[in-house]
Amino acid sequence: MDQDRRDAAAWAKEWQIRQKNRRLLIVLGALLAIAFIGYMINFTIVHVERTTFKSVEDMRKAMQGRYAIERDYEDIIIEGDEIVLTYLSYSHYDRDYAERYGYDYSGDDSVYDDHIVEWDYRNGVIKTQWMGDIIVDKNGNIRRGDRYYSTFYKTDKPRPEPIDPSTLSNPEGDEDADISTEEEEAFEEREESLESTEDAAEDAVIEGENDVQT
Repeated sequence: MDQDRRDAAAWAKEWQIRQKNRRLLIVLGALLAIAFIGYMINFTIVHVERTTFKSVEDMRKAMQGRYAIERDYEDIIIEGDEIVLTYLSYSHYDRDYAERYGYDYSGDDSVYDDHIVEWDYRNGVIKTQWMGDIIVDKNGNIRRGDRYYSTFYKTDKPRPEPIDPSTLSNPEGDEDADISTEEEEAFEEREESLESTEDAAEDAVIEGENDVQT
């Protein structure tokens, strides 16, 4: 009888161990499946939605030049490992805007300089010091990583020539001019983007000063 109890206890312990090992294998298999799915999603995003390159030099050479959102008067210029984002003043370049809302004599273009720290050619990403990741889409255009719907299109066109305010028939603007809902939304979106960029640039300067002090 004692032997039977010992055999039963040994069998029960062995069964518990097998069950534990089985659960561990199931958990491990699930984790591997999740990792594989994540890899495949990333692979699909990179190779379907982005342009990848053979080397750092190939990417750097291909990405030089001007990229613009013409309707919003914004552009990004890449020269070497330097990148410049500019918000052009609406009233200085858009004659219709200046005639309706007035020419802003005190306003200047908002210019932000950054440095490219990595050309991630395998994933089609330009990594910058503070501007965030710049994604290269399948057509060779770019967008800032946190702004999915704002694509800067590569262009050979130079920036528009600034308006001479003396040529405006109504440089003070039209008091009765109405702003459309679409225009208001576009202006608000641009303003939010400008404020976000300004904050990021200021944070980068503060971090740089702290690094120097330490």
